[in-house]
Amino acid sequence: PVAMILSAALMFEYGFNLQEEGALIRQAVNASLEAGIVTEDIANGSKSYRTSEVGDWITEYINK
Repeated sequence: PVAMILSAALMFEYGFNLQEEGALIRQAVNASLEAGIVTEDIANGSKSYRTSEVGDWITEYINK
């Protein structure tokens, strides 16, 4: 879901000129990567999470 979520950040920034919102989405994705909240395809053998779990984690981060 990370690539799709980052695409949404681009949409906010360039499509709607909502820079702060796009930056917050990027910050949430970066935080999930740093925390190791990732799907199997990018986990490199580490613990992985389901797509819905990663999406939920990012959503919760944004809603804080």
